[in-house]
Amino acid sequence: MDTVEIVSPASSRAPRALTWIWAVVVLAICHASAVATFQILNVLVGPIKAALALSDTQYSLTQGFAVAVFAAALGIPAARVADRGHRRFIVLVGAVIWSVATLACAFAHGFLELFAARMAVGLGEAFLYPAALSMIADVAPRERLSTAIGLFGCGGPIGTGIAMIGGGWLLQIPPGARGDALWPVGESWRAGFVMCGSLSALAVCLLLSVAEPERRAAAARSAKNFRATVCYVSRHWQVFAGVSGAMLALSYCVFAISSWSLTMLVRTQGLTYSEVAPIAGFAAVIGGVAGAAITGTVTDRLERKGYRDASLRVAVVVAALMIVLTMIPVLGVSSGWAVLSVAGAYCILGVPTVLGGTALQQISPPVIRAQVMAVQVLLVNLLALSLGPLTVALLTEKVFRRPEAIGYALVCSVCCGAVAAVVAVLACRHRFPASRVSPVV
Repeated sequence: MDTVEIVSPASSRAPRALTWIWAVVVLAICHASAVATFQILNVLVGPIKAALALSDTQYSLTQGFAVAVFAAALGIPAARVADRGHRRFIVLVGAVIWSVATLACAFAHGFLELFAARMAVGLGEAFLYPAALSMIADVAPRERLSTAIGLFGCGGPIGTGIAMIGGGWLLQIPPGARGDALWPVGESWRAGFVMCGSLSALAVCLLLSVAEPERRAAAARSAKNFRATVCYVSRHWQVFAGVSGAMLALSYCVFAISSWSLTMLVRTQGLTYSEVAPIAGFAAVIGGVAGAAITGTVTDRLERKGYRDASLRVAVVVAALMIVLTMIPVLGVSSGWAVLSVAGAYCILGVPTVLGGTALQQISPPVIRAQVMAVQVLLVNLLALSLGPLTVALLTEKVFRRPEAIGYALVCSVCCGAVAAVVAVLACRHRFPASRVSPVV
């Protein structure tokens, strides 16, 4: 087993509570704005498809694959800079890019224009996660790492809530009144992108109040290149493959659920997007924030009780919940139970971010944390984000061949992803405790 020694400078002190909490809160707001930009497409499916004449498959490409293209290509170079340079600046640049790109989505007039704008959104968001998680690992007290990442993870459900509640409100504005109420864009779906772009601009302003944290590891002074990351991961490939694979599979489920669960309710229960979106939004904000925060706290408590694979244990529970909650709507239950199950699913969509961030930080030396997270983000973008929405759409159009069968397509996709996550956890669970980085303070 490789042991990485972390030697803190003699003058270093434990970060004061308000300092590290504020830094994590601002990064959570950045996370929220990024997620809102992604989620807004999932509540405006009907208006955008009608306005731009898109099929389910074309729409799924703008939801996932378009965002994944640049995010996958630039995530690792950005993380290499973050491992050796100014991480706050990396996040700031990314936030500016996805803010401008989100506003560009509001002025798209066809599939190619919307696809191109979404590609730019992915370019900006690629800068966020590796640099933000590396900052959190250095600014938060070590004994509160899972709690800090849980707080950061709260940004996901908050962003989802903003997109769902705001998008649902925009859809409720009568068509005749939209010209005045939504000036200058005029249409509800275009106003949705403007709303999300404004939130991203707020995140940019708040980032200016956060200082770059001091790197805890003295070894961080030596430049580590991507080859060093590959060598370290290769020596521990079994545990990295298991942890990464489990979180990839859960992320695949998250993107499938978030992309098509509202459409499933609309097509199978006779509801409207303006009816179901606010419910999902409030569930994401209240239940999702609580779920992400509770996940971090529970993981920390399990750690203190001696369960060094706590994050993996929680991942298995989350996988089981995803299967149950997506199956309920296709069992012939009433619309109330169907909506309640989807709301429950939205409560746990932010949990894989907490679990993945925690587990990968625990087995990664400080000098390669951002690069490890960049590889994970690359895989999430190439596989989970690209395939989650697309698989459901393809199963609906090519296998079941009727729009009303989208519920069955969603269940098939989520069950496959959740089972794969459990298998990956079981494959690496016993190696995980021995592969954790052992800090020497």
